[in-house]
Amino acid sequence: MSNEKSTAFAPLTSPLKGTAKLPGDKSISHRAVLFAAMAEGTSHLAGVLDSEDVRSSINVVTQLGAKVDLAPSDDGSLEGAVTGWGSDGPVQPTEPLDCGNSGTTARLLMGMLAPWGIEATITGDDSLKRRPMRRNTAPLMKM
Repeated sequence: MSNEKSTAFAPLTSPLKGTAKLPGDKSISHRAVLFAAMAEGTSHLAGVLDSEDVRSSINVVTQLGAKVDLAPSDDGSLEGAVTGWGSDGPVQPTEPLDCGNSGTTARLLMGMLAPWGIEATITGDDSLKRRPMRRNTAPLMKM
């Protein structure tokens, strides 16, 4: 026989009400910024993780013509607005798109830019430049 205690919970008498604040997630934050940049109009974002990798995504979409106004909030995450390029597409960048050390930014950016008639150099720090990207570039070259 086990010495573990058990706890019984009675059914709730009313719905749960409240707010749950979760820490920003890097993967979701990248995608929120990138999707907002591609979208038509203005997207309002909150809970965006404030990290170097996510800031790389913010920087490259700005270079591509999105208007990004994200600022630190009380909880340390970023919040604000991103106005996307929509059906007009991204603008031709005048400089290489620096993804820093963010492989997620580089890989997702390749797919984002593939259908548009622009030329862009996607680069990053020495570590990123050494990472294999063929699994992304090979299918895109066939498009």
